[in-house]
Amino acid sequence: MSLTELNEKYKEYPAVIREYEISGKKYRVHSHFVGTKDIDKVLHQIALNRAIRETLSANVA
Repeated sequence: MSLTELNEKYKEYPAVIREYEISGKKYRVHSHFVGTKDIDKVLHQIALNRAIRETLSANVA
């Protein structure tokens, strides 16, 4: 599917446009929010991964 087709398909969904500058070059990122996620599961997984990573790195030091 082309970028034009994707833009047309998701034009009704909420979107955010952000600009970033990396090494002097500007980039524009269009984020379209088209899916559904269980925020509780997502936050739980992020917290769990962080806790594991911090625990393992503390044991190495």
